[in-house]
Amino acid sequence: MSKEPRHLTMAEIRKEIDRIDESLIKLLAERQRWVEKAIVVKKRDGLPARDDARIRQVIDHVRVLARGHNVDPALVETMWTEMVEWFIAYEERSL
Repeated sequence: MSKEPRHLTMAEIRKEIDRIDESLIKLLAERQRWVEKAIVVKKRDGLPARDDARIRQVIDHVRVLARGHNVDPALVETMWTEMVEWFIAYEERSL
């Protein structure tokens, strides 16, 4: 969006936030599909749902990404931790 904030209406801002939310949901769905592929591999190879080293790697990585995109790393860590824990529980139910 190219308008200066002082020229935007709340309706325009909300429309863009809704568009971004839809994009985030699409990406979350894509992530879930990959987790489902991981479940197949974990079942085949006898791997557990939880891999603490991988969890730390993911969280550390998104904190770095957050800083690079000027987003509060604490917010990102909180969100990703919740998401990762949800997906681990999802995997455990499937394994």
